[in-house]
Amino acid sequence: MKNKLAIVIPAFKADFLKETLENIKRQTDQRFRLYIFDDASPYKIKEVVEGFNLTEDVVYHRFDENLGQHSIVKQWERCIRSVDDEEWIWLFSDDDLMDQNCVRSFYDALEKYPDSVAFRFNTNKIADHGELIRENRFLNEFNAVTFLNQKLTYNQESYVVETIFSRKIHDKIGGIPDLPLAWASDDLFTVKLALSGEVQVIEGALVYWRYSNKNISGTVNKKSAILKLKASRYFVKWIYKNQHRLKGLIPDDLAIKWYIRQIKTLQNQINIFNELSAVIRMSGRDFRVWKLYLRLKRDRSKLIGWLKKFL
Repeated sequence: MKNKLAIVIPAFKADFLKETLENIKRQTDQRFRLYIFDDASPYKIKEVVEGFNLTEDVVYHRFDENLGQHSIVKQWERCIRSVDDEEWIWLFSDDDLMDQNCVRSFYDALEKYPDSVAFRFNTNKIADHGELIRENRFLNEFNAVTFLNQKLTYNQESYVVETIFSRKIHDKIGGIPDLPLAWASDDLFTVKLALSGEVQVIEGALVYWRYSNKNISGTVNKKSAILKLKASRYFVKWIYKNQHRLKGLIPDDLAIKWYIRQIKTLQNQINIFNELSAVIRMSGRDFRVWKLYLRLKRDRSKLIGWLKKFL
C-alpha cells in the first residue's frame, strides 16, 4: 500500500469539523488515508464530510451506537480497530488543527528514525477562535521520565492528538488505558509508549489543540470532577507501581504533588467530603498525601485545622 499513515478522527462535534477538514486538505504531503468515524452523532457530521474532496483516500463510517457517551477511550479503540492495514496511527480530533507540513515532517522523521515506536509534535493550545492560550514544547531527548517531569510539574501540557504511534506497539502494550472521561489516558499511554521504545519529537511543525467547553477538559460539574479524580488516582498508583522503571522523577513525591494539585484545581466543583475521600483513597499508597493536602487546606478549613493536631 502507498500510505503508511492513518489519520483517524473520532467525530462527534460538528462545530469546527469543517475547519479541521480544510486544514487536513492543505497538507503538503498527502500520503495518508483519512478516516472519519461518526460516533452516532446527532449533528451533521456526514453533511460536513460530503462537502469535501480531501483526497482519494477518505473513509467515512457512521457507527450505530454512541460509544463515546460511555467511554471515550473505547470509542478511540473502536476507531483504531476499524482502520485498514496502515502501520502508523494518528488519532486526531474533530476540532483541532495541524501545520501544513506535519505529514511531511512525520515521514522525514520516520526515514531518519525507522526504529521509533512513536513521533510527537509540539503543540499550541488555542481558544475557540484560534487565540493562543499557551505553547507546549517538550525536550528533544524524550523519554518516560523527562515527559513526567515536565507534565506533572505543569511545565507543559500534552494531548492525545500530538502523537503518531506504531499500531504494532499500540497493540503490544494493550492500547490506550481506559480511564474515566479519558482523563490522563493519553498521558499514561505516552509513558507506556516511551517505556517500550524510542519516541521522537518532531521539530518544525505544530499541532493546535482547541480548548473549549465543548470538550471534556472544559466540562465543569461535580460528577465529572469526581471521575477526573478517580482517573488521576489510577494514573498516580500506576506510576508508583512502576517506579522501578521510572527512576529520576524530581522530586520523588512528584506524582502525589500532582494529585494534590488535581484536587486543588477541582475543589470548586466538589465538597470537603469528596476531597477527603480522594485523599484517603490515596493515603494507602503514600501517606505524605495528608501532609500535602493539609498544607493546601490549612488556612481554609477549621475541620482540617482540627485534624492537623492529630497528624
